[in-house]
Amino acid sequence: MKDAIGLKGVVRYKLFGPNGELKQEGQGCNIVTTQGDRYFVDLLSDAGAATIKLMSVGTGTAAVAKADTWLSGSASGSAATGWGTVTPVTNSGTPGNLQLVGTFAAGNATRNDLTRVGYTNLNPSADGLGTPNNSTTFFIAHGTLTPTVNKGANDSLIVTWDISFLGS
Repeated sequence: MKDAIGLKGVVRYKLFGPNGELKQEGQGCNIVTTQGDRYFVDLLSDAGAATIKLMSVGTGTAAVAKADTWLSGSASGSAATGWGTVTPVTNSGTPGNLQLVGTFAAGNATRNDLTRVGYTNLNPSADGLGTPNNSTTFFIAHGTLTPTVNKGANDSLIVTWDISFLGS
């Protein structure tokens, strides 16, 4: 008998203009990092990892990888990286699915050429890079935004990340 558990993620986004009109939408790939694997094991063991709190965007061009420990192309300052409030929703209508919704409101993550997104259990901070949470810190997953996003100062970006837990 063989039993396998796997994780599969899909990243979708929508960019809205200042009047609420849909300007762009797309879908990208996702890699649950090695730290992400450890994060989910930590949660299952109830060892005390903080919940997912921060979604960040960047301008990286290197391929996302399992060994990534931070967002590709991340830069200091909220204008470069921005921060998104993350709302975890369990079982988003599909058993075995975790959905995370990151919201980058007007004034946050204002930048051209956004290509990457990632999430962590760091606490949000003014510079968009996160601060330690007095617990174990994990960079959980790294994904792409396809096509590239140009987010103006008055635009809002909503990133929806679905993680499906797969059985054998």
